[in-house]
Amino acid sequence: GEITGQVCMVMGTETAKDVASRMMMGMPVDTLDDMAKSALSELGNMMMGNAATLLSNNNVLIDITPPTLLVGSAVISSAETAVIKVPLLYKDYELQLSFLLKTRK
Repeated sequence: GEITGQVCMVMGTETAKDVASRMMMGMPVDTLDDMAKSALSELGNMMMGNAATLLSNNNVLIDITPPTLLVGSAVISSAETAVIKVPLLYKDYELQLSFLLKTRK
């Protein structure tokens, strides 16, 4: 597409469990098992699919790929990447969307 990069949805473990529970119609989530991880990945699919549609309606084409789920701490760094961080509030939890966009030369 016209935009190259990644979108990271960053949240704490308790937030992830609560979000996964809501994605699974209220089923209790005590651990981030495969089902909970799948629910969180589907949330990423839904968000980026909607974003791709909205951008497409404005003549900006993007390709989305299947989500990658990271559990634990990770550092993503590149000199050629601009990072835009968007804080979100969900109930009493804080989440963050980070847009890592490749800069064009």
